[in-house]
Amino acid sequence: MMSGAFDFWTGELAVDTGAKLAPRRTTRADLIAAGWTTLDSQSDWETLSVNQIMIWGHSFAVSARFHEGRFVAIDCLWNDGSILKQDWSATEDDLIREKKALSTLIASKGQTALAVTSLGVDAFEFSWGTISVRADPRSMMVLLSIAYT
Repeated sequence: MMSGAFDFWTGELAVDTGAKLAPRRTTRADLIAAGWTTLDSQSDWETLSVNQIMIWGHSFAVSARFHEGRFVAIDCLWNDGSILKQDWSATEDDLIREKKALSTLIASKGQTALAVTSLGVDAFEFSWGTISVRADPRSMMVLLSIAYT
């Protein structure tokens, strides 16, 4: 399993394989060389992913998104969350609890406060972009997204 370190000051995710996800620096070729798999390619968007990276002591499935060849975002599905373990028996309350737990983890690790909070989305703002934690009742998953400005 790969391990990663996220830098809240720069918005960069360094992975122990040598890959570094950083705005204006990461290329598709960098991630393919580091063993990432093409997940999707539609129109001007392309996504590469890996199934497990340990970040902040938790396992995430991580996707790097490119728009018109430029690295623009990271999506992280929390593998350690209770929703994935409960499968279809999870409720919306479980989903909201998991979103809050992940938001609390981000606030603690990033030593920052929420900029916006709602039932479905919590967001943190940084000089390089935003981190949002979404609870999606349709897919019954909690997704952490890192978007660069």
